[in-house]
Amino acid sequence: MTRRWWAHVALAAVGVIVVVWVLTVGANPTISCREVVMHPGDTCANAQGTRVQTYQERYDAAQQARPVIGGVGALVAAFGAGLAVAEVRRAGSSGRTRPDRPAAA
Repeated sequence: MTRRWWAHVALAAVGVIVVVWVLTVGANPTISCREVVMHPGDTCANAQGTRVQTYQERYDAAQQARPVIGGVGALVAAFGAGLAVAEVRRAGSSGRTRPDRPAAA
């Protein structure tokens, strides 16, 4: 296999890893506010102090992002797999006939 094929397989693997992450770790995110873990009932103010979010708002935002991230991961995996398959087909078919198989008339 060529380096190009391995690059396509690596791209597909990254997409699969993202989907697995969404289904496992992303299913139960750790909500934090500037590196401090939040718990239900906590609030988080932005650095300027102009906006405050509750734990539930941040949790809901993380849950709403899951399908988007999973969808992008699935698209990347499918794109990488498609490129890998196309590379195998392209490498296996140069468009020329082999000497032991003459072209049909």
